[in-house]
Amino acid sequence: MATTDHTHMMKQWQFTKAGNPRDVLTMVEVPIPTICADDEVLIKISHVSLNSAIAYRLIAYYGIVDPIGAFIGRPAVPEMDFSGIVCDLRGANVTEFNTGDRVFGIGPTGIRDITQGVLREYVLAKRDHIVKVPQHISLKDASCFTATGYTAYCFLVEKANLKKGEKVFINGGSGGVGVMAIQLARSIVGPTGLVVATCSPAKSDIVRNLGADEVIDYTSHVLPDYLREHYSSCPFDVIFDTVGSDHALYSNSPDYLTPSGLFCTIGMVEFGSTVWLATKRILQLLSAMVVPVYLGGVPRRHAFEPLKPNHSRMVAMAKLVEEGAMKAVIDSTYKFSDALDAYDRMMSRKVTGKVVIEVNDLDRVT
Repeated sequence: MATTDHTHMMKQWQFTKAGNPRDVLTMVEVPIPTICADDEVLIKISHVSLNSAIAYRLIAYYGIVDPIGAFIGRPAVPEMDFSGIVCDLRGANVTEFNTGDRVFGIGPTGIRDITQGVLREYVLAKRDHIVKVPQHISLKDASCFTATGYTAYCFLVEKANLKKGEKVFINGGSGGVGVMAIQLARSIVGPTGLVVATCSPAKSDIVRNLGADEVIDYTSHVLPDYLREHYSSCPFDVIFDTVGSDHALYSNSPDYLTPSGLFCTIGMVEFGSTVWLATKRILQLLSAMVVPVYLGGVPRRHAFEPLKPNHSRMVAMAKLVEEGAMKAVIDSTYKFSDALDAYDRMMSRKVTGKVVIEVNDLDRVT
């Protein structure tokens, strides 16, 4: 365990009850950490990019995620995607990072510590959760890649083993994960492959420019019916559902996913859903993963994995960013003091890519 003589205070956004971010988030001052574990390092935050899953699940369902914390009013800090500069407080096992290194990473992801996020001026980060920012990438852009680019890499590269010439369908092409998945899929399948994605009409040009061959307006079609009509004769090799709120997309997938294909999903519930609907969606997800075909299960492989950062995956994701396989797509940028406006923008569901909060803007001093 390491210590330092920091005596200064920092600001952070926190909440003590569930609700809409604007209604429950407040800015407070707390001491900058002066002690860290052997595998931790203190980071001065430059930028934080908002993650819709945090607003939809952590803030909206705080009482379910951390029932004891919600009951006693324990402060929770949201968000997990950040970039920043390594400070002089480092644990004994942290040897690959030095003071002043530019890094980007993912905050706590475990069910017990996800409530201690990164929407603050300084954060203690696990060494396996951070990686150095490629030289030509700004800290602002770097904050957009961590959870989203990491998720796209884990599912499309590691789980689906997507290959050149294959066909992939991405549901939710304009979201934070969707824009990364389209770019990564395009770089892998190449010109002989096919990338199809969904979005609203207003975002179709952006999604197409990211690499989608076809863009489907999800507001005008029932997706399983549309996919059955247009892709039953040339089914997809991979389906990546970054929305996840409609189980019918998976239950009907034998009509448009190859027998050896993989259905990947990360989304579960939307903000405003009742506890019953959230529970129902979770049960559907569990059923998709464990019920065999002979007991009525869907005869297509299903993949779901909680976000679990590790060093090798972080390095692989950063390499793809360095090579240009994924580029930051920034919808809008807000000052740290205007975080509530940033959440309003994200909750509007009009976002393409990531909403970024400038905490310290260390791009100007590095």
